[in-house]
Amino acid sequence: MEITTNDYEVLVDTEAKVDVMLGHTDITVKDFLDFCEGDVIPLNKLAGEGGDIFVNERVIGTGDIIVIDEKLAIRVQDAMSPEKVVNFFFDEKSV
Repeated sequence: MEITTNDYEVLVDTEAKVDVMLGHTDITVKDFLDFCEGDVIPLNKLAGEGGDIFVNERVIGTGDIIVIDEKLAIRVQDAMSPEKVVNFFFDEKSV
């Protein structure tokens, strides 16, 4: 699909939901209901492996979890090319 300059200008002003997933695990509902404050849930990723960056529920990159002014943030380490991201939005009819 050919993306025009006008299409691109509309896209860059569109808001997108960004999520970062640190990892995941599978547990039973019973195990979940048994959790108490202070319990630890192990995840599938190794320490230092970073998080997956999602835009509108699609992985577009990975990054390192950092702290800035006492808030969590992510430093992008690997990201999908801008052309692929733009095409993703138009293919998914997000704009």
